[in-house]
Amino acid sequence: MELDLASDHQLARDLVAGGVFVPGVTLTFGEDIALVLRNGTSELAVRATCVWVDGDRGSGLQLVGCDAQMKQQITELASATAVESPEEPAEEPAAEAPSASDSDEDVNDKSRYPASIHERLRGMTLAQQVKVAMHGEIQERTLLERMYSKNVWEALLRNPRLTGPEVARIARMGSLPRPLIELIVSNGGWLQIPEVRRALLANPRLGTDQIIRILRLLPKHELKLAATQTAYPFAVRDAAKRMIRENAGG
Repeated sequence: MELDLASDHQLARDLVAGGVFVPGVTLTFGEDIALVLRNGTSELAVRATCVWVDGDRGSGLQLVGCDAQMKQQITELASATAVESPEEPAEEPAAEAPSASDSDEDVNDKSRYPASIHERLRGMTLAQQVKVAMHGEIQERTLLERMYSKNVWEALLRNPRLTGPEVARIARMGSLPRPLIELIVSNGGWLQIPEVRRALLANPRLGTDQIIRILRLLPKHELKLAATQTAYPFAVRDAAKRMIRENAGG
């Protein structure tokens, strides 16, 4: 699949955040694809996993191994796009994707935002909270979750651009409703992320069937750790021990 950054600068911002929604493309949930990002004659090949299918409206993709280096490569490709496109006004720097370091710093450094972002999120109605949770940028989503927590958890989990660390933060919440835990456990793409698996296993509200489903995905060394990790509830440690015995034939 190919995405042309020159035709839509919003794509770059989404990709730097770790995911993107592709309208009009219907994939299979959990399907891995090769994604080619283009800007004129330049291109960057990455891999992505389908983590959301919205009927025939499109599919949500999460980049595989989206580390600082990949983000920087996407940023450089997007920056070149902003220079080459004659339609992009030079005085609008917002068209350029932030660098990887900027994305990480922006979440925690309030001084990088005018107070407007905090003021805008503060005092929102529930409907406004849900709208931003489903369509906002990563900085908005992070601040929104910290400010409103359970009010926006479901909306955030239905945002196809939600990143692994964001999912893990929600997954470890001990007050997370069981239907939302099931929503996370049912997402094959998210369960491929070790951070998300660990967060789920540490959640005391995880059901027995859900524990087994997650443990079956663990590599042998992680399964052994799960059997002894005191940070995990007894039910998780006990299930891990039983699974190890079964795998050993005893």
